Amino acid sequence: MKTAIATLVCMTVSAAALAAPERSNDEIKRGVADAVRRYANAISCPNVKVRPQDVLALMPSEDDSRRRSKYAVLWIGDVGCHGGSGMETSHLAIATVNNGKYVVDPKLSSPVVEFEAPVRVIKRVISYTDNTLTLQGNVHGPQDTQNTPTVPVRFTLKIDEKGNWRMVEKRALPLGTIGG
Repeated sequence: MKTAIATLVCMTVSAAALAAPERSNDEIKRGVADAVRRYANAISCPNVKVRPQDVLALMPSEDDSRRRSKYAVLWIGDVGCHGGSGMETSHLAIATVNNGKYVVDPKLSSPVVEFEAPVRVIKRVISYTDNTLTLQGNVHGPQDTQNTPTVPVRFTLKIDEKGNWRMVEKRALPLGTIGG
């Protein structure tokens, strides 16, 4: 009987030791941001900055289980490190938590999937769901120079059946719009 109880206690302790520790949303966002930063710096010019506040929980860990969680992160960089004016643009990475590790899925991330943003640099996330992003940035007006687009636009991207993010709506905003 003592052997059976000792075995049961050892199994319980072992199972508890193997269970992944619960992480706070802040810890998850820091982990996802770090994974995306490493991914972005591997495929583009170095020194890409990714902050925890850039992480969007498309399928947060509170839904179902952590295995189904999915995060989108917008980052700015020069993929391929080609250099020159206009090469830095906004990109999207999709990350998950897999066996307690933060992983970017390159098959779901740009540049493998298309990220059809009409702006070079996204200035603001307006809203998002698990399959849409409404974003804001600036496009060039008739008098603008290459580096200073001034016309604010708001646009919505929706993921298609192939995983590409396609623009489904775009509208110009009044000049001086916040975030524009």
